[in-house]
Amino acid sequence: MGLFDKLINQAESSLSNMVSSEGRKMANSVRQGVDKLANQAIKNVKTKKETFTFQKLPESVDELKALPQASLKDPFGVVALVILALNQYNKDVDKTIAMMNYLKGPSPMMGMEISKLKDQLAGKDYLMRSYFEGTTPENNYKPAEPYKITVFDHSDSYDNEKSGYVTLWVRSSGADSDRQVRLRKKQSTGEWFLNEEYLTPGIRIPKEQDPWA
Repeated sequence: MGLFDKLINQAESSLSNMVSSEGRKMANSVRQGVDKLANQAIKNVKTKKETFTFQKLPESVDELKALPQASLKDPFGVVALVILALNQYNKDVDKTIAMMNYLKGPSPMMGMEISKLKDQLAGKDYLMRSYFEGTTPENNYKPAEPYKITVFDHSDSYDNEKSGYVTLWVRSSGADSDRQVRLRKKQSTGEWFLNEEYLTPGIRIPKEQDPWA
């Protein structure tokens, strides 16, 4: 018996002798509260995760296309490629955009998306490194090598799969909550393309840039 089933049974047992209308109302309220907690916990359960290992970071769209994940058949792998592409932003903006356009497929980057990258990534090469394993603010987001990225889903990741959309998640070592990437499937080819990413908002600055460290 699960934890939440036990809580529900305990709540029902302790309230079973209440016969007044107020007692019944209280019992219903307790049950609703427990159900809400249970549903929230279930929603946050990760049901699948994939870890991808890379010996080096691609610096061009041709190098990106050479990776096995570039077949775009696995949405988890596409998320990992998005992180690899964005890691090159402060080295070469144009090459980064070329990689992102490959990952976006039929819907290349628009001006607003390009401006967002400039606003949120320029001068912050540590930000996208925070998605690699082994990074922390204390080690200035220096990743372990080979580079590893873990992508996972939530129980509601596939709520819109019939419409062609899946939402997956990754963890930044400098943020307090997981961050999501939404993908869209091209039905005629079975390829998954980037639809929208929420990876670039600010995180905790590295120790070497922290005047209070």
